[in-house]
Amino acid sequence: MNTRRKVDLSPVPERKRTRWKVQWGVPARAAGGTARAAALSGEERREIARKAAKARWARYLPQASHEGVLHFGDIDIEVAVLDDGQRVITHDGVMVGLGRIRPPKGRQHYRAGANLPAFLTVQNLAPFVGEGLAMIAKQIEFRTKQGVKTFGYAPDFLPAICDVFARAQRAGALKVAQRKIAHRAGIIAEHLQRSGTTCLIDKATSYRETREI
Repeated sequence: MNTRRKVDLSPVPERKRTRWKVQWGVPARAAGGTARAAALSGEERREIARKAAKARWARYLPQASHEGVLHFGDIDIEVAVLDDGQRVITHDGVMVGLGRIRPPKGRQHYRAGANLPAFLTVQNLAPFVGEGLAMIAKQIEFRTKQGVKTFGYAPDFLPAICDVFARAQRAGALKVAQRKIAHRAGIIAEHLQRSGTTCLIDKATSYRETREI
């Protein structure tokens, strides 16, 4: 006696496949969404993706609510306070304040944390750049008050940079081109000793007055 069950190999009707999807946890609305997506043209799908990306970027990226400039003699450094309360020193502010730093061509670099600016990864500064500096050098992405995407650093990053150049200068390890940077860093460090960086940012951006209202 043959007890084997016959297997029906005929094509499964569309209606049965849909029931199978719903039975195994695929909501009917998801199937409908897939069908609608398949009906869209390539350009329509790209436009939807662009709008979604723009919405995500606008939603999650903090924006500067207050902006200002720190003045250290004739040295100016742009800063901001974000709408989530973070204080930042802008990347451009650091570069301009320390002398528009660009590593010379052919200069040897060492393997450093991805967060460190290039001017801190030159070989002769390696002994003076610790792991702690790499940690606070994490970039903070935000939008300016005008809506331009940019990034900056935490307030304690600026005095840490000044300390690197001060120690390298005392050790006689600086190259000729770096001595100008060290001079500007020394001026900044002298001002920072009188008042903390966060306090100076609040004053420069008038954020302190806003909080007191």
